[in-house]
Amino acid sequence: MKFPFSMWNYNRFEDFGHVGDADMDELAVWNRCGLTVPCLPRISCKDTDPAVLVPLLDRAGSLGMKLIVHISELTYPGAAHFGPDRYRALCREVYEKIRHPALFGLFIGDEPNGAAAFSSCITAMRIQHEEMPELSPWVNFHTDMDAVDPAQFGGIPFREWLKKAADEAGFRIFSYGHYGQVAGEEGIDSYFRNLKALSEAADGAGVELWNTQLSSAHHVFRIPTEYQFLWQITTAAACGSRGIVWFRFYDRLAGPNYHGSPVDEYGNLTEQYYRLLRCQRRFNDHWGETIMGLRHEKTYLNPSRGGYPEFGPGCHPLIEKIDANAPAVISFFRDAAGTEHLVLVNASQTKDGVYKIFFDRERVQLEELLYNGAEQNPYEYGNTDAGWDGLWLYPGQMAIYRITEI
Repeated sequence: MKFPFSMWNYNRFEDFGHVGDADMDELAVWNRCGLTVPCLPRISCKDTDPAVLVPLLDRAGSLGMKLIVHISELTYPGAAHFGPDRYRALCREVYEKIRHPALFGLFIGDEPNGAAAFSSCITAMRIQHEEMPELSPWVNFHTDMDAVDPAQFGGIPFREWLKKAADEAGFRIFSYGHYGQVAGEEGIDSYFRNLKALSEAADGAGVELWNTQLSSAHHVFRIPTEYQFLWQITTAAACGSRGIVWFRFYDRLAGPNYHGSPVDEYGNLTEQYYRLLRCQRRFNDHWGETIMGLRHEKTYLNPSRGGYPEFGPGCHPLIEKIDANAPAVISFFRDAAGTEHLVLVNASQTKDGVYKIFFDRERVQLEELLYNGAEQNPYEYGNTDAGWDGLWLYPGQMAIYRITEI
């Protein structure tokens, strides 16, 4: 399974009541960029027959993609507006028209706020789970959900509410937005703090965490560099995220608040498109399938930031320490057989790093998994005191090692 890459998609199709050749071609543009689970633009049942989506689903399936479908009436405000019975009937009507192997799930909504909104989210999730059990509805939350007043969740903290939603409504997946990581050091601290909190909440509830990350200039947030694109992917994945949603993929007409997107307002593929293409496709070609087959257990940051502890002597029974001349994300995962893996990321956005892993070489073997395990090479660095004698990683680059006791 490839690592999921999606995007916020607001304005690509001007007349979605008719799907033509240009719309079909656009799916190839998404596929070439490395998007695996793109989101379609919003439609309304009162204006558009959902059946028009079927050719797009056919095309997506032929390209190896799945689609997230956004239908206004089936979001959480729709559940509140129509009430449970009518909402359930609408779900059945729509699903009869668009049931398809390439359908990933339906969009539930963005940044619900207030007790009524979160209650409606539960209603929408529960009914969709009951009527379309094989799908994965998707909702996007705010940053810093732990700080939301428990009154919005019926008097319990967010993490308890999320666990209850998973147990009682089949809640499976959520994302949240954070963009400060491309704006400076303070934003990076906030990024890791929220990533830690929300990955813990997701793990506790048994649901998947995705991140909405930045691919356009937005307010005070600048256009990401190519290193920052990869950095956003690898740091999130190493900390337990199971998918990335980019904000945003298309520039809007005359929208100075948003610019530098992968596709500009004239439909041209920008330099950002090709930067994002390289980062998404490289990630899935090298690490994506491997990491989707692993279960996240523990993350350290050297130096410590965002609440993540620093890795050092005594933190792991087999890995003694990791010396480096650049920051690092150091995570441990296990595969289905219980074999432990070390995931190492250069956590600098600008500086190449040299990483030396210290372990008992007579007792332990580290094998780097390249090309999603198609190539496996033993760790053979760090045999001298030379500063260059270690694993070299460029900014945001990842390495995955299988840990085996000899």
